[in-house]
Amino acid sequence: MLTTNLLRLVPNRLHNIIFRILVDKTINRNPAVCQRLQEIKGKVFLLEASDIRRNYSFYVDDGRMIVDFEGKRKPDVVMQGNFDTFLSLFLRKADADSLFFSRRLVIKGDVKTSVFFKNLLEHL
Repeated sequence: MLTTNLLRLVPNRLHNIIFRILVDKTINRNPAVCQRLQEIKGKVFLLEASDIRRNYSFYVDDGRMIVDFEGKRKPDVVMQGNFDTFLSLFLRKADADSLFFSRRLVIKGDVKTSVFFKNLLEHL
């Protein structure tokens, strides 16, 4: 609970900078993953971390995930969960199917794109 309260105090811009660093280290530096991202070019994702009341928006362009600091693009896929859920997913400490079926992760929107992205994360 203390961590959750501290994360709520961090400004949105700093959250997005840290998210961009995480994306760069886990996804954008992986050539095989970047090659596969070409298949969903232009798709927009929104992660809603409900426990800390923060949203993380990103889109795919040129085989990379680009963090959208403004968050003005309409998402194709919305994923909802707690901050720890997303962190576990990106750090490969949990798989998306387990999180989804345990109702810790809710996925809405373009099903084909969300399944592709989920599978991509699982094979980082």
